[in-house]
Amino acid sequence: MKSRPNVKNGRTPRVGARRRAHLFLWALLLFPLKVRAADIAVRIDPQPKTTRVEGEFRTTVRPELVWEVVSDYDHIHDFVHSMVASRSTLDSLGVRRVEQTAAGGLFVFHRRVNVVLEVDEERGHRIRFHDVLGKDFNRYSGEWVIETDSLGTRVRYELDADPRVPLPRSLFRGMLKDAAEDLLGEVRNEILRRAAALEATREVGTR
Repeated sequence: MKSRPNVKNGRTPRVGARRRAHLFLWALLLFPLKVRAADIAVRIDPQPKTTRVEGEFRTTVRPELVWEVVSDYDHIHDFVHSMVASRSTLDSLGVRRVEQTAAGGLFVFHRRVNVVLEVDEERGHRIRFHDVLGKDFNRYSGEWVIETDSLGTRVRYELDADPRVPLPRSLFRGMLKDAAEDLLGEVRNEILRRAAALEATREVGTR
């Protein structure tokens, strides 16, 4: 005679464990383990139906090179660790879309999310984007803004996100904040890397 599993609140322990594991997979996707630069500022602005994250950093690198990195849709997976693939297309009407797959994982736990971003560019200044796939997010939209002032170049990032997987708001806000800090840090590092490589090339050319 088989023993009957304990049931609490209408759920078996196995179902509860499965749900916790599912939440854990999302946490791993958006909860990076890297050290961030101290000069990157990120804040969360809770909205009624979405979570908004706003972040920025400053650099002395010229804005043209910053734009080159931020708009490098086809190579972002080379310098952003969570990006598995990124590919941009331009249709006959001039509409640009960027298909991206991001992944996160630890030990045996892995999950991928997919978006197709429709992109609107103000060249050299602003990139607006929103997901038109709707597979993993009810809403996923935001923008990159590049500004210059007396202190140099300011890079701002904003994202409104609402995942289809049900997550506690407080947990998702923390994950989104950490993910934005990681993204901005890696974009900043790539900007500095390219600026250093360009400067090294110039120095060689002047010898």
